[in-house]
Amino acid sequence: MTEYTQKRAAIKKQWPSAGGQVRLAKATVSNLFRYQPTSGSAQRVSLGQFNEVIAIDSAAQTLDVEGLATFETIVANTLPRGYLPPVTPELKHITIGGATVGIGIESTGFRHGFVHDALREAEVLLPGGDIVTCTAENEHADLFHALPNSYGTLGYILRARLALLPARPFVHLRIECFDTPRGYLDAMEQATTRPNIDFVEGLFFEDRRFFLMTGRFTDEVPQVDDILRDHVFYELVQARRDIYLATADYIFRYDPEWFWNIPNTPLYDLFRRHAPRRFRNSGFYTRYAAWKNRLREHMPARPPLMTEPLIQDWEVPWEKAGELVEFCLREVELDGRPWAAVPICTPRQPMLYPLAANQLYFNLGCYCQVPKAVGREPYHYSKIMDRKCFELGGIKMLYSSTFLDPAEFDARFNGAAYRVLKAKYDPRGKAPSLYEKVTVNTV
Repeated sequence: MTEYTQKRAAIKKQWPSAGGQVRLAKATVSNLFRYQPTSGSAQRVSLGQFNEVIAIDSAAQTLDVEGLATFETIVANTLPRGYLPPVTPELKHITIGGATVGIGIESTGFRHGFVHDALREAEVLLPGGDIVTCTAENEHADLFHALPNSYGTLGYILRARLALLPARPFVHLRIECFDTPRGYLDAMEQATTRPNIDFVEGLFFEDRRFFLMTGRFTDEVPQVDDILRDHVFYELVQARRDIYLATADYIFRYDPEWFWNIPNTPLYDLFRRHAPRRFRNSGFYTRYAAWKNRLREHMPARPPLMTEPLIQDWEVPWEKAGELVEFCLREVELDGRPWAAVPICTPRQPMLYPLAANQLYFNLGCYCQVPKAVGREPYHYSKIMDRKCFELGGIKMLYSSTFLDPAEFDARFNGAAYRVLKAKYDPRGKAPSLYEKVTVNTV
């Protein structure tokens, strides 16, 4: 805590007081996915030094951690002590601050909500340079409740205090396969009511194979499956009824393949088996993909791209889940890759992400490049999925490109309340607005 206090004092002195907007620079890769190149001339200030675990209080079951610490760092510190954050995203280089001011989900969300639902206290660096401490009940409670889905436009988290939950060294996954959405969704909903289940999630394919995964912590397993070298996790799900993983491997099960974006070819199979561990993670793949895109932009006669990203998450009320599943299977071509699904129930309604508290929602995710829709406008699949989600009374996450005009954005993400808070905590406009941050390519 002494080191953290020194860093906090130093960044406050260094924070630019001159006019113009300020942007956060960090050492880790970004987990924001904008479909088009970004631009902007704002001042960049590095908070990369705020990346450490500060303290673990076993008696209180809480964690104090700096805002740019990755979940890889958090899990490495908490799991050996028998704890995990209640919701731990599956990509190692997501930061706790990013997952709090964004919307972080996981297969524990049916019971514990989102990443931010574990937040108990936050020290926030406001865009103007002041630092405030907010909790659910103090004088900055309005900021505390508005941090989720604010994407740093109201301030950056320097320190977070989170609740922790007991964890065990292994996870046993049970796989069930269904051939209809109705049977699949009914079984998934029923699994959320079982007290002995710790994890609920699913994958499904355009050939109408639906895989439900239910998991539980355990102290012993008959074997430990290797999903770094020997198996690709989403392929193993299709081949097994039971999967046994070390808990850290389960938590980060999609990180080695960046979900399903590492090609399934003999060359990449060699890479999977023999590449150094430092190359077998989503951070390396993100940097590699960015390098390839920059190289392509400088090619004098580059061929047109035949694919485009469909990297999105949508949430609809549970009773609308079947309709959303049928729509995506009918209207979207994933070329054999899976859709991902998790049930979500948040204990409190976020101010800027208006899902009802204590109501079960169906989260649908897609994380890959897809063939461009012939004769359609760019990002056709993203746009039709967005429209269907909104039509069903749902909402979408904003970590990826969003296609809404300002009026509709305000209506869906509580724009009136946001403007009040923006005027209070960023009166000089040192950070972009939420609409600018997530829909206009300025960062």
